[in-house]
Amino acid sequence: MKRYLIVIPILLLLTSLVAEAQWRNKTHDVYNALQRTLDIEIDGKLDDKEGWEGVFDTVKGTNGDPFCGVEFEGVGGAVKVFEEHGGGKWDGADDHETCFAIVWDPDAVYIALSVTDDEHQNGGGAWNGDSLQMAFEPTGKRAGTLFLYNIALNNNADGLILHNETTNGAPGLVEKESFNITRNENEKETYYEIKITPEDLGLKVPFSEGYEFGLGLCVNDGDQAAGQGGQKGWSGWYPHAVVHGKNAEKTGLVKLTDETLAVEAKNKLSTTWGRLKSIR
Repeated sequence: MKRYLIVIPILLLLTSLVAEAQWRNKTHDVYNALQRTLDIEIDGKLDDKEGWEGVFDTVKGTNGDPFCGVEFEGVGGAVKVFEEHGGGKWDGADDHETCFAIVWDPDAVYIALSVTDDEHQNGGGAWNGDSLQMAFEPTGKRAGTLFLYNIALNNNADGLILHNETTNGAPGLVEKESFNITRNENEKETYYEIKITPEDLGLKVPFSEGYEFGLGLCVNDGDQAAGQGGQKGWSGWYPHAVVHGKNAEKTGLVKLTDETLAVEAKNKLSTTWGRLKSIR
């Protein structure tokens, strides 16, 4: 019995050390999520009347840059903003770049992604082509159980694709209720809008200020050119929480704050600070 009592603390210590040893983005490791000020409809349109523009513009890393084109550690330790895969070719931010924003209320966490993408390609796969793979670690310890979801928009941009990969007994996402995706072909942008409830993460209490969870966002890229269809690379936020294994220790950290943005008379979130305190 004594031997087991000694081994268990050692295993816990090793687990903690492995998590701490993971690569972390020096400026964009933590996302301080604002409280939702305006009503959000899960329609994938990211209308400014829902306040998304103000959130994209305001929440930034410690270097003052928004959460857009965020660097991550790729295969072999190289730090990059896009990782080519399976013979894929990346031609810069106009080819593929991810920006994201997060807000919350007690009933849900809302995530919006604006993805610059010169071509939309998805042959019907929840991950094999233009798509989003998400990893949630519900304790904020960035270790242990993950909840995994894969969502996409089909080639014709008129149908959603959903794969509730790992729900750990929770309900899972629902099309047009939990997420929606739209494509703006004129702007060469794809918009993702997601709603995650406490129940989706196996929690029995509402979200509250101070709650933390791990998050990985892997935004896959495929193109229409011959040989470029399917999963040919990705950008996002800690995408290696999802690809090349499912890795809770490689998620970014989201913290729910008590901060909001001011609302202008026209029912739009202002990009001024309002009562928002300095986010560090």
